Amino acid sequence: MKYLIGGLAAAASLAAPALADDDRGLEFRFGVTGHDLVENVEEGPNVTAEVLFASPSFLEAIWSPRPFIYGSFNTEELTNFGAAGLAWNVDLAERWNLELRTGLSYNDGVDDFDQNAPPGDPTRIRLANTRALLGNSILFYNGLGLDYDLNENWSVGAYYEHISHGQILASGRNQALDNAGLRVGYRFGR
Repeated sequence: MKYLIGGLAAAASLAAPALADDDRGLEFRFGVTGHDLVENVEEGPNVTAEVLFASPSFLEAIWSPRPFIYGSFNTEELTNFGAAGLAWNVDLAERWNLELRTGLSYNDGVDDFDQNAPPGDPTRIRLANTRALLGNSILFYNGLGLDYDLNENWSVGAYYEHISHGQILASGRNQALDNAGLRVGYRFGR
């Protein structure tokens, strides 16, 4: 986790010349992600929805990130989560944008199984084989996306996201969730 955060910080500092005041305004995005791609314990795709807001002027000192609110809902009724944080946009080329984001998330997943349960306990076995054991309900949220602007209002993109406590917000279990998917966005003003 600390390497992911460090990598995102290094990428942001290297990309600083390309970071400009983000004038994208209010944006809604909807998408679908493959769920739990690294551990492969939980199944089913997630449906996602998010709102990104215009960058307030007081965030200009840190390259005008846009605040966001995000929700990811599992179609197999497993771990769902919501996140809030900041998203930085880097203009790569005409119509191509890289997005770096970080924040905090809250999930309804399983922290851990009962450590006092015997190894043959059916609940312990079921949880170990079917659920990501996240270690905490509040986790860090980090993401990386590549978007293409179809026109002034519509965009399509691909993105990766990672939620984990990184042994900072909790200790012990930290299986994390890694999701990747596709999204479509609509902006109300530029």
